[in-house]
Amino acid sequence: MKEHYQRVHCEVRPFKCDVCNKSFVTRSDLKRHKILHSNDRPYHCDVCNMSFHYLRALKGHMFMHNNDYPYTCSFCGKGFCFQSTLTRHLRVHTGERPYVCDVCGNSFTEKNSLKSHQHVHSEERPYICDVCKNSFSDQSGLKSHLKRIHRRECPHSCDVCKKAFVSKIELKYHIQRMHDEVRPFRCDVCNKTFAVHKDFKGHKILHTKGRPYHCDVCNMSFRCPTTLKGHMLKHNNDYPYSCDLCGKGFIFQSKLNEHMRTHTGERPYICNVCDKSFTMRRALNRHHLIHTGERPHICDVCRKSFRDKGTLIIHQVTHTEERPFVCDACNKSFGCRTHLRKHFSLCCTKHL
Repeated sequence: MKEHYQRVHCEVRPFKCDVCNKSFVTRSDLKRHKILHSNDRPYHCDVCNMSFHYLRALKGHMFMHNNDYPYTCSFCGKGFCFQSTLTRHLRVHTGERPYVCDVCGNSFTEKNSLKSHQHVHSEERPYICDVCKNSFSDQSGLKSHLKRIHRRECPHSCDVCKKAFVSKIELKYHIQRMHDEVRPFRCDVCNKTFAVHKDFKGHKILHTKGRPYHCDVCNMSFRCPTTLKGHMLKHNNDYPYSCDLCGKGFIFQSKLNEHMRTHTGERPYICNVCDKSFTMRRALNRHHLIHTGERPHICDVCRKSFRDKGTLIIHQVTHTEERPFVCDACNKSFGCRTHLRKHFSLCCTKHL
């Protein structure tokens, strides 16, 4: 009991790891932690030859071979090796996020996620890449960067589609987003469901008209700080992710991944009705509407419906006299950029 009190409530943490500077209340905690930095994995599985740092991890692993999970989720029936893992999983169903940031009020399901988030407010980035000197707020971000950018290692592969990932957490999110049938988070505006709370939270922002994050350079505004941060990189002409084949730069790793498919020809998203394939999931989602006949985007003026939001936005211009897109060659104006591009390619390029 005393040891538990020290770990949870004591602010004095005199035992510091000389590898990652993480500190601990007791020497035994430090000793257990330092095993993670070593290559020593003394506990071996007799079935598949996997090895582990701790005996507890091996025992949990053996439950998987026996398909005997002592802890079961009462909502979805999923089994777990440890009570602590079940407790974290239950938050998927209950929506509980007990770790709250005292600066901005954002809440998290796990304490480590809160600690990583708090670096956003302090701008502290103590983990530095030895290769390119980029800095990161947490060690997992640095490890992911090293593997993805400098080593290109993707050791964790999906059993369903064989796609490979840098870290176990990325593989976990991939399985939840792409293959899991359990999608407990439902949007009360459009009824779209999500497997991951982070995706659900990001989606709900799309239904709000507030854009509180403003660019100091061009006064553009954005719904979330991540989008603003990416936008600022454009002004600085600083693209952290670049294509090895053509040199094109990108703000986000996900955009580079999408771009790489233009070189590889990979089309991983396949329609289960007609087998047509797509490079992006959102393109597959739009395509599905052809089969269902669903037209979820409705004009609030004439009630005409459309399959995608972009087409609705173009249509809504017909109800206004606004024509902000002007041709540089002939000064003719248009309600949307698409019509301007079509006009320019058909009518004006031949006069240049």
